[in-house]
Amino acid sequence: MNYIKELNAFKEWMFFHEISPNAVLLWHTLMVLNNTARWMEKFNVSNSIIGNISGLSSQRIAEARKVLVENELIHYEPGVKGKAASYRMKSLVSYFDNLSQASDRQGDLRKSESKPVTTSAPKPESKPDLFRNETRDIYKEKERTKQKRGGEEPNAYTVYEHNFGVIKPIVRESFLAWCDDLGDAMVIEAIQLAVKKGGRTYSYLEAILKEWTQAGITTLEQARNYQRQKKRSRSTPFLVKDKSKNREVLDKIRKEMQS
Repeated sequence: MNYIKELNAFKEWMFFHEISPNAVLLWHTLMVLNNTARWMEKFNVSNSIIGNISGLSSQRIAEARKVLVENELIHYEPGVKGKAASYRMKSLVSYFDNLSQASDRQGDLRKSESKPVTTSAPKPESKPDLFRNETRDIYKEKERTKQKRGGEEPNAYTVYEHNFGVIKPIVRESFLAWCDDLGDAMVIEAIQLAVKKGGRTYSYLEAILKEWTQAGITTLEQARNYQRQKKRSRSTPFLVKDKSKNREVLDKIRKEMQS
């Protein structure tokens, strides 16, 4: 694992998830310990060492650990007599890479499915239409606007521009593809969530839509339930005690992990 990249990926993950401060503190503590263990795939560490670094009690550690396991941020195996519990950290860098690859595959599939099958003779050679994609997207957007003109449903395209600004041609096709796949209501819900969290870029919006797709969410009700389930009651704020013998503690941790 790359420590800095994983920390940045965790920050990005936190944009779309809500976990207790103690769970955040425990995740950072385990990352410090994993780094101390030289990034072993599995490392053993006792609650006493975790508590010594984080300041968390055994009960708070258990509660925070449960949250991390439920959110698939760590893998945990209880300890046995004479051996401390084992942990394995999930790479969030790999998690976001997989989301991106899945989105790319879906995009390729959309393109292949949308290609028309023709048997007619080829047309005479002509100059390439440099604005074909943009013209098609504008046409689709106009058709979508006509369908919403009665006021029965809001238009995702318009909601996007009201909140994010004029949609750029380079992302217009991708945006309309999401509207076609999930429906305007779902895309609008994602826009509202992005705005509430302070994100006002297309990449931020698409990250939400990718996460929902990865979770198998296909309806507005499922999306709302998914977001509600991610909310956790907030516990006590971070409490990190001052340590005067950090070197001694780290040496002890290494010995325990290597034993």
